[in-house]
Amino acid sequence: MAFLGRPSPPPTWGPAATLSGHSRAVNAVAFSPDGRLLASGSTDRTVVLWDVTDASHPTRAVGLTSHRRAVNAVAFSPDGRLLASGSTDWSVILWDVTDQAHPTRSAILVHERPGWLFRDGWRQGGVHAVGFSPDGRFIACASDRTVIVWDISDPARPSRGTPVTHHRHVWRSGPVRAVMFSPDGRLLATGSDGDKNTGVLWDAGEPMRPVRTGVVRPQAREWPKAFLSGGAPAVHAVGFSQDGLLLATASGDVGVVSGTYGSWRNGAVMVWDVSDPAHPVRTGTGSLPLSGGGDTGQMYAVAFSPDGRLLASGCENAAVTLWDVTDPTHLTATAHLTGHRKAVRGLAFSPDGRMLAGCGVDTTVRLWETG
Repeated sequence: MAFLGRPSPPPTWGPAATLSGHSRAVNAVAFSPDGRLLASGSTDRTVVLWDVTDASHPTRAVGLTSHRRAVNAVAFSPDGRLLASGSTDWSVILWDVTDQAHPTRSAILVHERPGWLFRDGWRQGGVHAVGFSPDGRFIACASDRTVIVWDISDPARPSRGTPVTHHRHVWRSGPVRAVMFSPDGRLLATGSDGDKNTGVLWDAGEPMRPVRTGVVRPQAREWPKAFLSGGAPAVHAVGFSQDGLLLATASGDVGVVSGTYGSWRNGAVMVWDVSDPAHPVRTGTGSLPLSGGGDTGQMYAVAFSPDGRLLASGCENAAVTLWDVTDPTHLTATAHLTGHRKAVRGLAFSPDGRMLAGCGVDTTVRLWETG
């Protein structure tokens, strides 16, 4: 595949603002298509819309409070008219944000609550991720172990597609944590934990009946040890490049050694060539050692810049790293953005690529911008 020319000189990034308004961990952020609004979803059960027209002086526009449990995911429709929020209350709310000062609920997509929860832990149970198709007609939802695509051509009368099971081996399957349509809408990428099929590519030719077409497997320190110790590798986040040829995954595994939970942690951001979706090829891997040890922190978030030259990753050690991916076979860390004090759970570039938003366990949203 052809590589992009390297930028000269490379862009510089600096802190723009800190957005404080949530009382608990912030799990997800998303920019509106025009770049004027930023949505954040939190464990405090709220969604907040921020006016980020001036990145150095953002203001809180409105708070949305209809969810009964933690909000894990937020996403704007391609035309900017709808905002979707997914929660551990097993619902996705579609908000009409045409009037940004007075959003209204267009629909509630209800997912069945299973009679089991396979694991306890971060963001278990309910809806973990949502993603709109490029034409805005469909929305994919990660609901526990399944992926469900809804037809929302008429938001007031949504139609539910056939749920597809992420794993072949149900006994060791975990929650689906990530969903994203490719920019051309032909593929759907999903990520989960539980067995070796933790990253899956689906043919979305019929969006409401996606068909498994390929698998991407994250790097694990020791597969047998991971499974036996209850720390199977996970894909926490996925992201397509704008041309749809590359897929990034944020992964991590946690294991038990000598009876001490979490005594080793291994994570990485990986880039895959998915030009042939049935046979994805890993092109590059980036990981950073935790301070004082050889382990790497779990990667929880990943996002490509709109021009495809940068990849941002968020880690459990509070680091946000920018990787040069103009040559995806050699990921090069070009910047480390500071500000967060605890694990970073979500990242999003603004549509023009000049702003990056990050959110995390420290209850804040951070904004960085190019110099």
